[in-house]
Amino acid sequence: MKTHGVTHIGRRESNEDRFAVKEFGDRKVLLVVADGMGGHAAGEKAAEIVCASLLKYDSHAAGPEDELARLAREANRRVLQQVRLDSGLEGMGSTLTAVFVDNGVAYWGNVGDSRLYLARGGIVVQITDDHTVPGVMLRQGTLEREGARLHPLRHMLLSCIGREEFRMDTGRFTLDSGDLLLLSTDGLHDQLTQEQVASIVHGKADLKSRLCALVDAALAAGGRDNITVVALET
Repeated sequence: MKTHGVTHIGRRESNEDRFAVKEFGDRKVLLVVADGMGGHAAGEKAAEIVCASLLKYDSHAAGPEDELARLAREANRRVLQQVRLDSGLEGMGSTLTAVFVDNGVAYWGNVGDSRLYLARGGIVVQITDDHTVPGVMLRQGTLEREGARLHPLRHMLLSCIGREEFRMDTGRFTLDSGDLLLLSTDGLHDQLTQEQVASIVHGKADLKSRLCALVDAALAAGGRDNITVVALET
């Protein structure tokens, strides 16, 4: 397995995205992306708390999805604690998308609008659902994918780390040889269609070059937000 991650500030004054990659050996890997919010210092801190919490993942946990959920709750508790200690951090929060790969099975968890994609056989499929109004409309079939990508309420999160109550989706699926897992923050998928992402990740360049090409394409399309991409290739 090969892994790599790239982050770029985009057209913003600071980068509130964070990512983490942890290899445990025995074909076990953890990938995490977090997109902080609440202002420069607050957003960075929230995303850092999320990544630090998930890096405590127990690779021997009996229930991988339950372990992801447990650490998400820990991250949420720590973010809320920081807000109670410093009122200037009010509104601090973060998305969370994480996947733990164990011997050909991917276990994932998601809160917010960062995403996990599976690239297989020349196409890219979005595994996670966005916790946004257009995300709900897309699932209900009242909005098309491109309409959701451009919807004016696409940045209004219905769930995130940093709230007393938050929604976390989890799941699992089996990987095939040649599959690629891609985690991204909205700085990527706001700028590029799923077809554009597919055309780049299925290229012949090495993994690092393909991720850099994704970032470059998002920047060329406007790059209005921080852009983070993390990938694992089987």
